[in-house]
Amino acid sequence: MAETTQRSWRRIFNRTVPLGAALVGVVIVLISFLLVADMFWWLVGVACGLAIAILGFAYGGCPFLTSERRYPELRREVDAFIGMVRQLNRAAGAGEEFENAKSAMHKSVERMAELAGKRESK
Repeated sequence: MAETTQRSWRRIFNRTVPLGAALVGVVIVLISFLLVADMFWWLVGVACGLAIAILGFAYGGCPFLTSERRYPELRREVDAFIGMVRQLNRAAGAGEEFENAKSAMHKSVERMAELAGKRESK
């Protein structure tokens, strides 16, 4: 049986804003086409509708605005580990440098085990 988890308000907000903005923008553009007779107000409506839709897509596509990392310390350690993997690959067959990289990776795995499940400290 699947375990149910409660979604955060931020995740729900980040998933609905781009879609909602796109729908609102399209509705404004369609209303401008169907109901507005004056060319100036028609252009204003179309421009506003397109701007709202584009801003909604930009919000949804920007990882800095929609990021909701819960375990940032673990993420930093994993990023450092990936750097160690690259170092290990460069040092392949280099004897002592290879062993140093390998032992650093073992220590990093131990730190990851300690950080696992610990949320951000506020």
